[in-house]
Amino acid sequence: DAQLITCPMADGGEGTIKAVLAARDSALCWAAVCGPLGSRVDARWCWLPDSHTAIIEMAEASGLQLIPLDHRDACTSSTYGTGELIRAALDAGAQRVILAVGGSATNDGGAGAMQALGVKLLDARGQPLPPGGLALRQLAKIDLSDIDPRLAAVHFEIAADVDNPLCGAQGASAIFGPQKGADSAMIQQMDQWLSSYAALAGKSFPETNPAHAGAGAAGGLGFA
Repeated sequence: DAQLITCPMADGGEGTIKAVLAARDSALCWAAVCGPLGSRVDARWCWLPDSHTAIIEMAEASGLQLIPLDHRDACTSSTYGTGELIRAALDAGAQRVILAVGGSATNDGGAGAMQALGVKLLDARGQPLPPGGLALRQLAKIDLSDIDPRLAAVHFEIAADVDNPLCGAQGASAIFGPQKGADSAMIQQMDQWLSSYAALAGKSFPETNPAHAGAGAAGGLGFA
């Protein structure tokens, strides 16, 4: 005689889109995007047309579940595909984006997502950086001249279940790097690169705060 009440829930990682679809009427959209190691993947996202809201699960494009255990590489994995999902939402007319940032395979500070949205990350010679966290060691300039102008009119919300800062002992590299294939030496270097990346970002966006709770989510996508 039990009465069962279902309450779909998710933590921002894999399954977030499924929970949204189970909880309310929404459109399921697909986009072919760049996976965490460069191969193309078909990623899903949710669209709520009445409120012009896109719900994006970054794990669909840049998730750990997309990479076999013996191929995980925090140095080269990129969030570029997540940026492509955001771009797809902009194309659909999104005015609000809820970005679920759990289950990432990346430690690039969200650099790949920013590149997909028009941000130029340049080395000392003015050349664009390749994908991945390792490339951040060469970062010398952040150029916003070609950033997608539609971003200025969009309200972003981050759905995360962690409150880690970007850098330090509780940061993205130290806490989440090992599960993404990074050893102790690489973790220390990646943390330094993310710190320099945050300092450069602060010159363009003075309000940025790498110590903000959740900035270290998804290898720094929360910061981006």
